[in-house]
Amino acid sequence: LFDISPMVKYRIEGPDAEAFCNKVALRDVSKLKPGRVQYTAWCDDAGHVLDDGTLFRLLPTRFRLCSQERHLPWLLDSAIGFDVEVEEETEAVAGLALQGPTSFAVLREAGFAGVERLKVFDLAEFPHEGGSVTISRTGFTGDLGYELFVSAERALSLWDRLMEAGELRGIRAIGYTALNRARLEAGL
Repeated sequence: LFDISPMVKYRIEGPDAEAFCNKVALRDVSKLKPGRVQYTAWCDDAGHVLDDGTLFRLLPTRFRLCSQERHLPWLLDSAIGFDVEVEEETEAVAGLALQGPTSFAVLREAGFAGVERLKVFDLAEFPHEGGSVTISRTGFTGDLGYELFVSAERALSLWDRLMEAGELRGIRAIGYTALNRARLEAGL
């Protein structure tokens, strides 16, 4: 299964990035080390859940928050008093989900050497077309899965690279509805 995710992506960066993320996320972000991802949710000041998603710690002071809904005004309001920059990067960063029992084999065939070292909720950078792609061992289909993040201008070449590598393994593109069905069937 191969999906172009409609997820909303935010870059959160600055000296207070960890403290800010700790304020808005329900999990202890100080335990999230660089190169790791955590599933979390966030609430408004009254304690009502706004959304859930994944928080990627790319560097000690840089995070990526991914969700299904847009929350930029709320995040910016929440950032008041923190030395942090919050920017939506949905259009600038493409997200691809590669899920299923052959997803690792497709990545290996595509030449992403070292991807076998990723444990669940790990992430790492890999070279791609003169830039890089961030690959995380995440996904919510109940099967082996990876999510790939690349600059928008390199997304098509990444798509072609994966489709070619997965051709003999029956790779196929699916829509968001099918991905959600797989999540439901897995009880997630």
